[in-house]
Amino acid sequence: MMLIRSFPFLDPGSITPELTDRLRSLAEDGAALGSDPSFVSALLPRAPLLDRYAPVITSLGLRLAGEVTDHPLLGSRKIITSQLWWVDPNARWARTLSRFYRLGRPADSQDWDQLLSPLPMFDLGDDDGWPGNSH
Repeated sequence: MMLIRSFPFLDPGSITPELTDRLRSLAEDGAALGSDPSFVSALLPRAPLLDRYAPVITSLGLRLAGEVTDHPLLGSRKIITSQLWWVDPNARWARTLSRFYRLGRPADSQDWDQLLSPLPMFDLGDDDGWPGNSH
């Protein structure tokens, strides 16, 4: 099917236990945000910081590119997050498919070129990664 050739993540065969766990966690956080968004405050001290971030639209959806500090898998470097689901109206945090991030400064016009110039090399299978970097 053309859709699956263009967007392989739509194939039910790509469902893994890890993806199921991520979706379950996302749904639980969504339910909690809907009833009491203050629960996020307790999570933020342990969340990685995403600084100089900018929105990026990929075939997997809206994501954030930026400089992360203390990511549990990737350490501190430039990344593109997994798909973005929710953002605090006061720009304190963002929730992606994978996790919450504390938000630092948005990218300014000078940051955009530096952040986004490698995107043509982006490997769409590299969740929370940056083009050319392996986990």
